[in-house]
Amino acid sequence: MKISALPMMLCVATMSFTVTATAHNSRPVETPGTPSVMVSGDYGDGMLIGVNPATQAVTGYYSANNVNGQFSCIFYLRGKLGRASVPVSTYFPETPAKQIKGKLSLEAPDKFIVRLSAEHGGCWNVMHFADDSIPAEFVLVAKHPWLSIAVVKSDRAYFYDTPTSVQHRKAYIVRGDGVGVRAMRPGWVQVDFPGDKRMTSGWIRRSEVYPVE
Repeated sequence: MKISALPMMLCVATMSFTVTATAHNSRPVETPGTPSVMVSGDYGDGMLIGVNPATQAVTGYYSANNVNGQFSCIFYLRGKLGRASVPVSTYFPETPAKQIKGKLSLEAPDKFIVRLSAEHGGCWNVMHFADDSIPAEFVLVAKHPWLSIAVVKSDRAYFYDTPTSVQHRKAYIVRGDGVGVRAMRPGWVQVDFPGDKRMTSGWIRRSEVYPVE
């Protein structure tokens, strides 16, 4: 099974959040000392989110094209649960020093908004992340037990049934694909790839993705 590659224009973000909801206000009310909660899964519109409950680390991956496919916007998110609205930074995995700052606001455990100080290349034509009048809002579509999100860096990353399997399967993912990480073993990660038609799951070599939380 071949899964097409994505254009390599990435942006990544760091985040922290806290949420308290009331029946009269959908916006979160920050309560000191109360840890925030965020749901891992597919948020639609190209956004994947993983949350590690043990470390409170949050990672994500956004990848989408405009209607005619001429422009692409891809970014990776990284942070830690804390307050409802926190400073974030976005960057391409290969060049983490080149960042665009912004904020991520967690409105509910399954709903958030990303606001950046400037647009990454191609993003303005896909979804606005630097325009207050058009919030970049994401709502959970499908919940998954992802501890983190990883991005493939090798040309091809083949799926294996187990870390001890001698032969890989026919299915593979390619450079720039985002995957949800279910588990990690020395040298291996168990991942889900939410393709256009169905989910593909299995183990891939850890060396074939950018560093995973």
